[in-house]
Amino acid sequence: MLDREQQIPLYEQLKNKIKEKIESGELKPNDKLPSERELGERYQVSRITVRQAIALAEREGLVLRVHGVGTFVSAPKIKQELHTIDNFQSSVQQLGLIASTTIYKYHSFPADLHYSKLLGIPLFQQVRNLQLIGYGDSSPIVYYNTYFPDELGERIIESAKNIAEKGKPFSTLDLYEFHEDFFPTHSEQTFESIVTNEELAEILQVKAGFPVLKATSLIYQNDTPLEYKEAYYRGDKYKFSIIRPITN
Repeated sequence: MLDREQQIPLYEQLKNKIKEKIESGELKPNDKLPSERELGERYQVSRITVRQAIALAEREGLVLRVHGVGTFVSAPKIKQELHTIDNFQSSVQQLGLIASTTIYKYHSFPADLHYSKLLGIPLFQQVRNLQLIGYGDSSPIVYYNTYFPDELGERIIESAKNIAEKGKPFSTLDLYEFHEDFFPTHSEQTFESIVTNEELAEILQVKAGFPVLKATSLIYQNDTPLEYKEAYYRGDKYKFSIIRPITN
């Protein structure tokens, strides 16, 4: 029970109880916490106190709230530095997980104005689309949806098929080593927090409305676009960090 004689607020005491259960292993990563009503009855506190405790636990990274679904114990996250680009296998191995990649689908289509501008190709030239799912210990953690100019895309897709047959983990950036005339030099990226629709939820094996981080990238070889990529990282599996200088 909580100690009402302490100076520590009840919501902080309850947060500490949740933390103790996580650290002891009684609550494991991805376990669902009891409902607000159940926690209130168990510790004889109000729903407001429970909500304050869960909000504090979430700010400390102990739990993750999914709207309409519940509150879950946070799993250790893959840390990705933003000023460098790690390959998929090394980033997953940070947590001691076994990385793997599958080809979800691939196809081609004539470039409209949007893809013509992004990839620097003529209208109606074929665009190659390659979609990959990256796994950690057989659980999907990232979905890559990537678009290439025709010639490069055809070669990249063939390389993806070959390496997938060998069972090696990869993302599209790993495939350039097989094509020495194409070599990425830099990337322009944007990041935004979104929630999954039904299709993306099915791909990542989560419920619709689950939080993900969407990273949109344009990969260049000097001034020439090589690929346009949308990557969807599960919010409970990844965190991104950067060190930025402060200027006066």
